[in-house]
Amino acid sequence: MTLLAQGREAEVFLLPDGSVLKLLRLPEWNHLVEREVTALNALRDHSVRAPQVLRTTMVDGRAGLVMDRLEGSDLLSELSDNRLLIHRVATVMAAVHARMHEVEAPASLPDLHEDLRARIERAGDLPPRLAGIALEVLDRLPRGDRLCHGDFHPGNILGPWDRPAVIDWGNATSGNPVADVARTDLLQRVGEPPPGSSRRIRVLAPVGGRLMSRLYRAQYRRHRNVDAGSLRRWEVVWAAARVAERIEGEYRALFAFLERATRRLP
Repeated sequence: MTLLAQGREAEVFLLPDGSVLKLLRLPEWNHLVEREVTALNALRDHSVRAPQVLRTTMVDGRAGLVMDRLEGSDLLSELSDNRLLIHRVATVMAAVHARMHEVEAPASLPDLHEDLRARIERAGDLPPRLAGIALEVLDRLPRGDRLCHGDFHPGNILGPWDRPAVIDWGNATSGNPVADVARTDLLQRVGEPPPGSSRRIRVLAPVGGRLMSRLYRAQYRRHRNVDAGSLRRWEVVWAAARVAERIEGEYRALFAFLERATRRLP
């Protein structure tokens, strides 16, 4: 097998027959393969392109998913090579995300509310006061039944520009589309670039991410309505839930965001 890419949760290998194997890093994450298969199968008859599932497998106790290989570089790499593409990237992202949110989620996918509650409750590094506020906010937010990606960002969108494909569906849920937008918006503003990112991406991320956030939100609103107040509340919940992912380099930004955001809550 040839290593093609790697992230925090998985490694992706090229197999001799030309297909790709996505192999989760830890056995305790094996359940994410089932989520990904469910989401990918739900997209077969819709306009959002995604890999085709060939089979599931196990390698040394680690769950894996074998899929067809999609050609093209991801939009994060495209943006790294040419910063002038930022508006085009934001436009493509928003259009694909809005189309995704037209899809009704399979009933077998986890409920987003319950998934977020579980994340916040296991976020041991999250101050209890902030956890309590986030859970109270979550309880007041509306549920939904749309297909939510849960980790939608330029690194998970592959070219070509006119037919982009979305990968990495292991965090898919059934929920409110505004919540999924909030996750994406938060990642642009405070998320650290994934492992293996180039030095250029890491240098550009702090400023470029904030600009991408503004452009992406504006473009998404051309397709679907997003209430600003609801978006802010969902971002509070997602910021708290993000702590459970234990990316310690983000803690300072996440806690500062939560302190500011919770002070502005009605």
